[in-house]
Formats: sequence, C-alpha cells, structure tokens
Amino acid sequence: MIVDDKNKRKRDIVLYAVDEFIKTAQPITSGGLNQHFKDISSATIRNELNALESMGYFKQLHTSGGRVPTALAYKEYVNSLLEGDRLDYDSIRQVLSSYETKSVSLISTLSTLAKRLSRATNCPTVLVQHGLQKLTVANIQIIPLIQKDALLLVETDAGIIDDNMALDSNIDRSACVEASDYLTKHFKGKTIEYMIDNINTVCLNAGSQILQFRELISGVANTLIDVIKTKCDVNNENPTKLLTGLDRGDMDDAKNVFEFLEDTDSVIDVVTTDGNDLNFTIGEAGDESKLKGGMMMSAPIVINGVPIASLALVGPKRIDYANVAAALKFITSQIDNIKGGDK
Repeated sequence: MIVDDKNKRKRDIVLYAVDEFIKTAQPITSGGLNQHFKDISSATIRNELNALESMGYFKQLHTSGGRVPTALAYKEYVNSLLEGDRLDYDSIRQVLSSYETKSVSLISTLSTLAKRLSRATNCPTVLVQHGLQKLTVANIQIIPLIQKDALLLVETDAGIIDDNMALDSNIDRSACVEASDYLTKHFKGKTIEYMIDNINTVCLNAGSQILQFRELISGVANTLIDVIKTKCDVNNENPTKLLTGLDRGDMDDAKNVFEFLEDTDSVIDVVTTDGNDLNFTIGEAGDESKLKGGMMMSAPIVINGVPIASLALVGPKRIDYANVAAALKFITSQIDNIKGGDK
C-alpha cells in the first residue's frame, strides 16, 4: 500500500487514475494525467507510471496503448475512501429513510436491509447468516397456530429469532405454555448453542415433570438446529440497472459476477468475514479467483459484540465505489439501532 509521504505523489496518481477509469472506462495515459497534474512534468509523469506499473498498480493492454488499473490499484482506491471523508452518506440514506421495522424478527429485519441496500446501490447483495448460535437466550415462547403448527419465538440479546415448527395434534395450548416456561427457566442467560447441546440432558433429568411435552421440546431443538444453519440469501433488486452503461469488458465482469452468485458454497466462503472491519476483495478476469474480475465489499454484522452474519455487495470492478462503500458502512453501523424491531 502506498501510504508514506515519500510516495504521496504515486498514491495521488493511482487514486485519480482509478477515479477517472471508473467514470470513463478509458485507459490511463501520461497525457491525460498531465492535464490534471499540471505542476508535474511530462517526463516525471511517465516515470511514475512506469514505476507504478512495475509495482503492480497498472497493466498495459497493448504496447502502444494506455494502462488500466489492477486489483491492487482498486484496493488502494477503496482504502482511501474508507479512511477519509470522501464517503457520500447523503446519497445512501434512502436505504433506511423508507424503512420502518414492521417485524420483530431479527432475520427478517436483516433480509429487508439487504434488499434495500441492493436497491439503493443497483448491486447484488449477499447476506450470509452464520453466528446465531452465539446469541444469548432471554425468553422462549411456543405459540400454537391454527394449522396444528406452532410459532417458535426465541428472544435473544440481539432480537427475536422465529420459525414455524411442527406440532403434534395431541399437544394443546397449555402444554405449549408449560414447555415455554420450562425452557426459559433452564436456558435463560445461556447461548442457543448451549441450549441445543444440552436440551436432551435437561429433559432426561426432569423425569416425569415434562413427560407431557417431551416431544414438543424435541421439536424445539430440531427447529433451532435448522434456524442456526449457515444460510446464504442473494438479493438482486435491479439486475438491468447494474448493466446499464457498462462497456463490453464490464459486461464480461458482470456475467462472471452473476455466475459467481449461483455458486452458493463459493459465495459463503468468500463473503463470510471475521473481525469488525469492512473488507474488500477483487479478482482479475484471467486468474483463478472465484470472483473472476468482479469486486466484493463485505462487512460483519455484529450485535452486542457477537458477529451473527456477513453482508456483502458484489459487482463488476468499475462501479461507484464511494456510494457502495458508504451504503455498506452506514448500514452495518446502524444495525444496533434497528435490532429486534426497535426504531
């Protein structure tokens, strides 16, 4: 990364060149840079371009042609957006401005935000749920429904996790209430993972106390096991808008992106993030990268210190990075304000 004062000029050239390439899709030339960096001589510009090419920031498509940014240049550009004040937050406030939390469901809330994010940026978004088992249980309710199914509500420190579960015909409402109270008493303050691992042992130790709803508790365990499985939800609200204005090379990148999104295992592998920072990944069209010429920005969704999911934007390399980075950073920073249905 070009970060020290000695290389400031090189970094300025990289940032300007990438910005211009995103806008015009035209190769970078020393003549074009001279028009912007008027205080730098033509010879120095050429020397800097040659040096940056040898450092891996640009590549020349033809011997006599201009240069195009590489993945390294794009990473430098995105890093500059994230560390500075260039993010245009006003342009992406639409993501939340029209969104009101109608559901108390944590998963539903996150899915809705991912869809809004896709709509605001014209990029596909991916939500990978992978950490719900680490959440702490506060309350458990089993609510019988008309069709002999039940709604399982697990209130956690990050919001409510809900799912339908099968309900045997001989189980009545009172059994659901008793089972809910019993589970809450024994697992309040414990993680969902602990509850799944120990629910059968707790039931055995209870003996005849829970004979009437032992099967019901087993259903709760099976439902939770399914709920906490790693799941991948791809949203592509505006596929045609993503393609608007792209040249032929960009179209190839976009095609690779759509193919990548169809491979769920690869998507989960690439999108799942660790830590608390926004991550940026880019693949060159000719390499073996799973993105194959596309780009991805991803960030962990962390509530009360627990990473429960990863949210990512995926697209071709030549996109509006300022808007995309701002949208993703803004959304993930607001998660604590909307969790569990709170406004």
